[in-house]
Amino acid sequence: MEARVAAGAPGVDEESGLLPRPRPPAACARRPPSSSARRAPPPPPPAIWATVDGPLGMPLEDAEGHARRFFLWGFACLPFLWAINCCYFWPVLRSPKASSPAAFAPIRPYVVKSAIGFTIFAAVLLTWATTFIIGGEWLFGPVWNDLVMYNVADKLGLTGFMG
Repeated sequence: MEARVAAGAPGVDEESGLLPRPRPPAACARRPPSSSARRAPPPPPPAIWATVDGPLGMPLEDAEGHARRFFLWGFACLPFLWAINCCYFWPVLRSPKASSPAAFAPIRPYVVKSAIGFTIFAAVLLTWATTFIIGGEWLFGPVWNDLVMYNVADKLGLTGFMG
């Protein structure tokens, strides 16, 4: 049996390494039951998880509160919480609004607004950093020496003991 698993035999469950249960030959030739026979119940709906860690994550009842807290604390000069909110609730952000489960409805506005907030924050931060990296003294002129932080020790006289 191990040789068949290692050889990649058809029908092998690759994650667990288990082979499917063989069917008896009589069951293969049997006709499907007629419409008057009792039908099997429909399969249960797939489990809905709002977080990326699936069943290990928080229940849907707690998810709205956490998404709201991450969103609101992002305004308190902690915009990286918006990025964490987007990453943690990725299934909510990724599912289209029209086809997302009803359980995602209360969570979705906070996650989408967090994505928009982090995008704006990242654009402003990138613009600010690029301005200072590319512009430098050429862009700011003599004020540049007052703006940069690498000469603070010289300004305060803290480098005199170094030689």
